[in-house]
Amino acid sequence: MKNIQVEVIILTICLLCLAFVFQGTRAIWQPDEGYYVGTTVTMIEKGSLTIPYLGEDEIFLDKPPLIYLGIIGGLKLFGHNEFAVRFFHGLSFVLTAAMVGLLAYSMFGTKKIGFLSCLIYATMVIPFIAANFVTPDTLLSLWTTAAAFSFWQSAKPNAKRILLWKLLLCLFVGLGFLAKGPAVLIPCGGMFVFLVLRKKAFRYFINPFSIVGLMVFCIVGFGWYFLVSLKIPGSLSYFFDSQIWGRLFSGKYHRNAGLTGALIYLPILIFGSLPWSHIWLEKRKALFADIFKRYWWINKYNDPQILFLMSLFFVPLIILCLAQSKLGLYALPLFAPFAIATARFWHAKIGDIESGHVITNLKRYGRFLLLTGTWISLLIVSKLALAYYPTNLDMRALSEEIAKVVGKDNYELGTVDERADGLIFYGIREVEHLTKEDDPYPTYTKTEHVSAEVEVMTRKKERGIFLVHGANEIDETCQLLSKANVKYQMINLSHQRVLLILQLHL
Repeated sequence: MKNIQVEVIILTICLLCLAFVFQGTRAIWQPDEGYYVGTTVTMIEKGSLTIPYLGEDEIFLDKPPLIYLGIIGGLKLFGHNEFAVRFFHGLSFVLTAAMVGLLAYSMFGTKKIGFLSCLIYATMVIPFIAANFVTPDTLLSLWTTAAAFSFWQSAKPNAKRILLWKLLLCLFVGLGFLAKGPAVLIPCGGMFVFLVLRKKAFRYFINPFSIVGLMVFCIVGFGWYFLVSLKIPGSLSYFFDSQIWGRLFSGKYHRNAGLTGALIYLPILIFGSLPWSHIWLEKRKALFADIFKRYWWINKYNDPQILFLMSLFFVPLIILCLAQSKLGLYALPLFAPFAIATARFWHAKIGDIESGHVITNLKRYGRFLLLTGTWISLLIVSKLALAYYPTNLDMRALSEEIAKVVGKDNYELGTVDERADGLIFYGIREVEHLTKEDDPYPTYTKTEHVSAEVEVMTRKKERGIFLVHGANEIDETCQLLSKANVKYQMINLSHQRVLLILQLHL
């Protein structure tokens, strides 16, 4: 018992270090962190906790509010700093890793597999990276893993307190809907296929309690969408397009559409699960040989634990590959079953040894502990290295550069065809995204054209400043201003950026 307690303490310390050490050192990076942090700051200033605003006038409905509420909570607890922004993402990472361990223990009844699953998930590259960048994917992974745990507790052989676990399943799926909308239903597809293969789908869903569970899911998951649809005209159709139709069936969002785009998931799964993917790569020939044997599939079909892991991994993967919108972090929920399968595979390989022996038998496990500790140290140090890596994504450095040129007076900054919303976090409050394109990236609030913004600034006699990045973009913007007979002063910044200070009063 003491050995188990020591392992829990060591594992907890490792998780907390991975999640929170150097968590606030790196600046806010564009694009994703800029979107969500800029929106959060604007929501706080406007006193709006339900309607997300990005800048003064743009209503930003790309994601539901859970990510913003988490950032607000961090800012309230720790003040206006980068650690506060990422605190709840780090906490979600810790809770997800713990939930992976609980799910593994519940499935296989072995503490060692539980410990290994938790450790493997936390030290995989992609889950670690996702926990250190503000995106909805870490939150989504938390709730999909919690939902998978609740589902297994309600559907496993000899399950107890089934109604309670079904209620929690509906609650967690609802929270996942608040984290990233309908994306939470993709892992649920794996749960449904598991029930179908086990011939238990009808009995699982067709009962009086299902109505209560459905109500819980709808209230938690749909409540915010319903409220926004009442307040914001056209928001419901935008939600349908941006989160369902446009992502699954249309390439309009330019996210690796087509079947060839699915190739993005191959390196994500192989390199994103390092260093643990080498366990599978070592045995790849034997695994591929077994896959084509009928008895292998029969054995897996008759093993509910393995069948559940396979359903939870392959069904969502197939859906992600068929969807028209594909990004690497979309696969993050797959790493939970992947970590458990890796722990199970490795456990079978090295033998059934109780977890307490890891501490007492240091001679046997010394190399493993040394390599794992070294890897954890490298991951943590990489966070510090990224903080000092010079990049055009760094909004703190950009804000300091702009402040040296134009001071801290009130002005509106227009960013042309490349967003810099993270500047809002660093005190440049009026940041408006502009475009030169006739068909810009689809957002709820249509992106204003540069020419239209120049007309407004001229009429109102406002101080106009444009931020432009890239040689071609700079040339095209300058040509537009020249055609409009607008004089400007060009100031060069780093990373091929310029400030165009419009002289509208002349």
